[in-house]
Amino acid sequence: MVKLTSRVVALAFVLILCSSLNAGKDELPVGIVAASAGDSVIMIDPTTGDTRPIPAGPVAWLFPAPGGILFAPDLVNGKTTVLDLRSLSVRDPIPGVTMPHFGTLSDRYLVLAKKLLVMSYPERALMNSFEISFDHPWQVAVEANNTILFVLERLPEGGGDSSLTAVNLREGRLVYRRPMEGDVRHFALSVSLGVMALAQAEGNQVILVDPATLTPAVAFSTTGKPVDLVFAEDDSTLVIAVERPDGGGEILIWKIKLDKKEGLQKKKEWTIPLAASPVRLARSPDGRHVAAGLTSGELQIVELEDRILVASADLRVAPRDVVWCDPSIDGPLLPDWSDDDAPTLNLGGR
Repeated sequence: MVKLTSRVVALAFVLILCSSLNAGKDELPVGIVAASAGDSVIMIDPTTGDTRPIPAGPVAWLFPAPGGILFAPDLVNGKTTVLDLRSLSVRDPIPGVTMPHFGTLSDRYLVLAKKLLVMSYPERALMNSFEISFDHPWQVAVEANNTILFVLERLPEGGGDSSLTAVNLREGRLVYRRPMEGDVRHFALSVSLGVMALAQAEGNQVILVDPATLTPAVAFSTTGKPVDLVFAEDDSTLVIAVERPDGGGEILIWKIKLDKKEGLQKKKEWTIPLAASPVRLARSPDGRHVAAGLTSGELQIVELEDRILVASADLRVAPRDVVWCDPSIDGPLLPDWSDDDAPTLNLGGR
């Protein structure tokens, strides 16, 4: 009876997920949210807040992959749980830690270690390597059709030296590695505005810089520590998760415009209170919603156009990471090797 009930719940969860993926842009949030919390990876339906925990160990970062796959590496126990977000099931685990960083290409990914590795997917074969090392990668972004890599390095607890690195992936060359001051927690890139936003927690401000040189363009003050930020909607809306001085939290929504004479300007702004201080922020695949993971163990889904809370989920403990995945993205096409086919004689005729 217990097995039957769990299967019914799982089936209902899949049906809800599929309906959200097929919903129109003016209706429900799309995709599925995943959070690493406690000893589990929790899958959350963003339309209802329903959750499905999967035991995975003390996972820190989560790594979405094409084809509806999510890698959840456990550095403590040296294994990687592989989740199928389309069926909400667990695939065979990987004995060892796998941390793939994907861009727009589905047949390859990057690995950051003592060397920068380019690996094929799903074969996981080495395609190329570059003599560029990373010690403490905190946030990684593969941009511009897999031609540029940005890496923010910092210690999990803060302090020490932090830096932001840019790599030209076509040539495998280091463009710059610049020290970061003011406890920069995260960055976000807007292609339409041509800027990078830095969440500087120590200075209680968000700095917009030129991503090619990190030259500051403008700085905007926040009401507390900006702990995470994303560009959403049409890439000109900046969403910031802020930890207030009183221990509470809020989301700031800024409309950023590039004026020819006055430069980057904050044209409109709104504030949405959160139930507690935020830890992580993730944007939906269509850019219309964000998910905020809180220190209270709650996850809140916010719709940006109307600026309302549409769903919440109980994670029980504060999440280490939150990602918003799009399981509808196709995986790589596997080659049809000729020696897999039955032998034939090409003599023409019928």
